[in-house]
Amino acid sequence: MSLVLFLSAPFESDVQPNLGLASELITRGEKVTFFSSDEFKQPIEEIGADFKAYNKDLDVFGKVKDTGKPKPGLITALLEPMKFIDDIVVQIRGLKFDYAVFSPSYPYANIISQLLGIPQTALGVSN
Repeated sequence: MSLVLFLSAPFESDVQPNLGLASELITRGEKVTFFSSDEFKQPIEEIGADFKAYNKDLDVFGKVKDTGKPKPGLITALLEPMKFIDDIVVQIRGLKFDYAVFSPSYPYANIISQLLGIPQTALGVSN
């Protein structure tokens, strides 16, 4: 059994293909830890994955609802990417992943997988 880290931008177009793959891996006996935003917690847990939420202050993917402008986390992620990366690394401290799967639009997947010393693969999505 492998321990797999899924890093997905919390958009329907990124989460759904990753959910399908994660579900199949779980069926085959893999243990999956899946990062996303709170809105995807239920479907992630329903497939049997361990859900981890991005720190709300660092959520770079959404927009402020009232203005439609990017959340302040986007600026932090661009100017101080280690705050974003460190949040993820802290949340998975003590876990030893065998590999990571991420969507092509996911920022910092290369850095995170290098920090963890694990192989990675990008999930390709065609329209």
